[in-house]
Amino acid sequence: MYWNFSQIAPPQPAVRFGAKSGRIVAEIGFGNGEFLQYLAKSKTDSLVVGIEISQWCVTKAARRSLALRADNIRLLHGDARYLLKYAFEPESISEVFMNFPCPWPKKRHEERRVTRGGFARLLWSRLEEGGAFNLATDVDWYAEAAGKAFSETGGFAASPPERNGLRDYVTKYERKWRAMGRDIYTLRALKTAISAEGEKIVEEGMPFIGEHEAEISRPLAGRDLRAAVAGLEGENIEGPGYIAVFRDVFAGERGDSLVKVISTDEGFEQHFYLRIRENSGKIKVSADAVGKPYHTPGVRAAIRHAAKRLSATHI
Repeated sequence: MYWNFSQIAPPQPAVRFGAKSGRIVAEIGFGNGEFLQYLAKSKTDSLVVGIEISQWCVTKAARRSLALRADNIRLLHGDARYLLKYAFEPESISEVFMNFPCPWPKKRHEERRVTRGGFARLLWSRLEEGGAFNLATDVDWYAEAAGKAFSETGGFAASPPERNGLRDYVTKYERKWRAMGRDIYTLRALKTAISAEGEKIVEEGMPFIGEHEAEISRPLAGRDLRAAVAGLEGENIEGPGYIAVFRDVFAGERGDSLVKVISTDEGFEQHFYLRIRENSGKIKVSADAVGKPYHTPGVRAAIRHAAKRLSATHI
């Protein structure tokens, strides 16, 4: 999808968005891009960055942005919990919007809610002083819980959720819900100057595509190598905060093989392929570029594990 949208939807955010780019406004979960388009038109002096986990939504928003001919929109495909941390400099965002996120009502999904303190602390680290987080939802308890979570960090001043207040822009789905008589709740939280909790955010770069691979200096050969590749199927590895599961194996006769892997890093799930290829008498294991996975600890551990299993010396 990216080859037609390279100016607004880069294959990977290899360079962090920072203060040098100018004023930054972000929307998390932009859906079809309607509100993102409004932000671009109303905030022409800002770089408007949309973060969305759905590839189809990124495609629709990219088409909308191209039709608008807006040069101040950038789209990122992935989980906001990671992209906020690794694609933006600290204190570089002026305002963040989140419209009608899934409330994840089930207990086992609560880590995905913005009501969790870790998300509020992450936003604190990326918002400039006086920056704001804006939430719109049709779930009353969700708005209340979010306000409480942001206030408890000690780094935000969150006003009580407002019921059916006036909004500068009302999206298609919000108009539909209002017509059905559903109440809309909005929350605005302003970043304050000091927050001991916010300062605990780790500042480290995220390695992206092409920056991590393993080279096997003494690989298994021939039938032993093919058997080792096939043996990866069904294996599981676990580490601090991550799990990786090796699924289907597609092994070629010349040693060029693909292994499907599913990794989960603190709830962030990725499906990708490891490519195992021979180069100058050595075997290299890397994440295949087609899937464009972010090289989280789970992905890097999968690469190292595959290399160890394919090495004659068990590195």
